[in-house]
Amino acid sequence: MELRDLVRESALGGRLVLWEESARDGAQGKTLMSADFRVHLAREQGLLFGDDGPRHVVFAAGFPAVCQEEFAATRRVALEAEGFVSPAAVCRGTLKDVQQACEAVRGVPHARVMIVVPSSDEMADAMVHQPAVKALDDAAPLVLAARANGVIADVCFADAPRADVDELVRAANELTAVGAGVIVIADTTGDLLTECCAELFEKLAGRVADEVVLASHLHNDLGLGLANTLAAVRAGVRVVSSSWLGVAERSGMVATEQLLFLVSQRADELLGEADLWHTSPDLTRLPAIARQVSAEIGLPLTVTTPIVGTGVGTISTGTPFVRPETFQPYDPAVLGIEPTVVLTHLASARVLRAVAERAGLDLDRAETAAALAWVKAEAFRRNEAVIPDGDLAGFVGRLRAAAEALRAGEAVVLPNPFPLTSVVAATAPDVVNTAKGRPADQAVALWLADDERWAEFAEALDLDGPTREFARDLLVRERLTLLLPLVPGRVPDWARQATRDDHALVFGACWSPLLPVLAGVGPLHVSSANRTGSSPAASAAEARAMFAAEVHVLDAADGAPAAGRAATTTLRVSRDHGLVHTRSGAQDREHASPDAYIEHLRTR
Repeated sequence: MELRDLVRESALGGRLVLWEESARDGAQGKTLMSADFRVHLAREQGLLFGDDGPRHVVFAAGFPAVCQEEFAATRRVALEAEGFVSPAAVCRGTLKDVQQACEAVRGVPHARVMIVVPSSDEMADAMVHQPAVKALDDAAPLVLAARANGVIADVCFADAPRADVDELVRAANELTAVGAGVIVIADTTGDLLTECCAELFEKLAGRVADEVVLASHLHNDLGLGLANTLAAVRAGVRVVSSSWLGVAERSGMVATEQLLFLVSQRADELLGEADLWHTSPDLTRLPAIARQVSAEIGLPLTVTTPIVGTGVGTISTGTPFVRPETFQPYDPAVLGIEPTVVLTHLASARVLRAVAERAGLDLDRAETAAALAWVKAEAFRRNEAVIPDGDLAGFVGRLRAAAEALRAGEAVVLPNPFPLTSVVAATAPDVVNTAKGRPADQAVALWLADDERWAEFAEALDLDGPTREFARDLLVRERLTLLLPLVPGRVPDWARQATRDDHALVFGACWSPLLPVLAGVGPLHVSSANRTGSSPAASAAEARAMFAAEVHVLDAADGAPAAGRAATTTLRVSRDHGLVHTRSGAQDREHASPDAYIEHLRTR
């Protein structure tokens, strides 16, 4: 019976054929594709090549001998993917298995069976308890039996690298002569180094008859599946086994999407002027198919999965954002992927502004700096690199709302850097006190967040020049609260409400993302974020539960946990770097005593 073999025609004409194994060998990777999905995948893979799918794709639909369900799934692919691919059933080298496999694909144009035969003595002993030469000889009647059933038979030489090359050549020639379509050379154990793989295929290609069509089936146990398959292609092999996402036995095999992309995009470098296609593959379909396979078998695509991973076409750092072509081996548009800017802790101001614009935000310089600091801190707080656009928009919205509330004279609870608790701030001390539920005239601290405000205030300090600088350093670097002596009559009007007994209480901490909130608001007064009788709030959630609804709470965080926070340590400063400890707090708690902490400060 004359059977037209499109796969042989393609291979002998120099065209490349993919032997897809994700439905069959992928099961040995502890995955399972439903019958519905096998049909879907076969169709999708065939459509990569338009009407020439059957010339470029052999779809190994299943191993019918496994169970009735596997037989049924294989049969459905054969019937329902007709015209999209050349469907194949895989079987062992027994007449019963071959007849069952033929039954699974019977009556379908271009259907095939692949008969797995051990080709090394070691593998033959394990599989059929006979010498390899006997197993190879027994394959010829099986090929004839398949053809008698109207099905093309291919033969897979299992464990070919450990086989006798003379026997492989002899068997390949004899099996082809009796009607075998393709002879599959399988590195069953995945042990081949690339140089050895190239040598094996070159040796076989140089010695088999011209009519023999060799195929590769190369596993990835050593991470060399792709390199070995390319070596086989360079040696003249035109039928290559692969699997979506590389799923197969043990560490898998060469990934279909990677192999197809490379032989499509880099064929000239790999093979010279080879014409591999009846119809060139539509690479823009690869990412979608890979995502579908991932969802079906539960094998996730990662950021670093080549060709189809979630990181393809994404940019998160400054220089690649400006010149992406300098940092990528191919244009993602080839895959139908538009470059995407992703916001992470590595972001530059340019990257952040690009994401902000995508989110509909027009940020000024101060807001950009604030948002950038927040993104980096927030990524570490979550222990997740990517910050979604919506989360950035939410932070900017909260930042602007907090600034507006301060300008309106309202009380706002603001976060501090670890290990400090939150604070409540307002432009008037009585507003702070009212929010805290205590007498309106109680002393609260000044918050001098900018150098200009400090310079004006420093003129009123009864301190020598070096001690003023020392005090400023303690405020900015150590983030303490300080009691600073004042010269009567020099105190600015805006600072009078924060003075008692010719001293001002000055708060020094400032988490950098807050600077845009504070800029332009004017002098601020601040106190620990707590209602009288309660501990200071360590988080926005605690503050929101503690304060009245009209007190605005900026829901943000510095990347550190809420646990272990405390209010600031307070010191009294006098001339000549004089320091007196007046209240314990977050900064001094790890020191043996207040004096030990002061000595630590002097040493610094």
